[in-house]
Amino acid sequence: MKIKVTHSTTYKYSSIVPRLIQCLKLYPSACNNQEIVEWKTFSSSGKILESHTDALGHRIQNIFINNFRGQLKITSKGILKTKDLSGVVKGLKEKVNPLCFLRETDLTKPCKNIERISIQAKKNNKNQIEFAHELNLIVSNSINYESGSTTTSTSSKDALMQKKGVCQDFAHILISAARFNQLPARYVNGFLLEETVSGENTTHAWVEIFINNLGWVAFDPSHKKCIDDKYIRISTGFDFEDASIIKGVKNNYNGNEYLNTKVDIENCQ
Repeated sequence: MKIKVTHSTTYKYSSIVPRLIQCLKLYPSACNNQEIVEWKTFSSSGKILESHTDALGHRIQNIFINNFRGQLKITSKGILKTKDLSGVVKGLKEKVNPLCFLRETDLTKPCKNIERISIQAKKNNKNQIEFAHELNLIVSNSINYESGSTTTSTSSKDALMQKKGVCQDFAHILISAARFNQLPARYVNGFLLEETVSGENTTHAWVEIFINNLGWVAFDPSHKKCIDDKYIRISTGFDFEDASIIKGVKNNYNGNEYLNTKVDIENCQ
């Protein structure tokens, strides 16, 4: 499939920002599941500087601006060719031992409800991949999708308690359940082409679980399936915070910050 994406993030500041730094992870992952036809990132203010490629293969870029006032818009756009590899993520260029993704975070700490999900998934003896599919299905049914019901600081425990959330919460719950069962798991940020949705969208979140003899396999618990050729992978990490595609630092700033994100995605075959 050939997919065209335009992603923009707009920041508005109520007063002068003495020192503004934005760290960007906006370049699509290099892997066999997707091929970059063209991609560029630009900013309405400041210069985007190439920094480095980290151990997970993210191409890191930075923006530094002094005494900034007003509105800053960061846009990434391009075209990718994607493949359906049955959820298996192949050809990643990274140097990190998968076992490091057994580490808990504040957003993914296990709880009694995670233990219940694990017990339910273990009712029948299964190999790793079958067990991971069963976890994904159970997590998919553990909460209801409700836009605006949680925030970026909502943990898997809190989402399970209130029985509702968004794709980020489904991802955190599955990560917590997988790690509880000694399966390395990580959060993925990216884009999803949804045929029922047109125009303005947002980024999407799913999970990669490491399976022996297969490698990383990507599950989307909010859609009850593995990823296919409608997904574009951008960044990964321990949880939402770690995988954020833009992280900002504002030195000596006491004003307000307003944020708006827009994604336009379409099939351009």
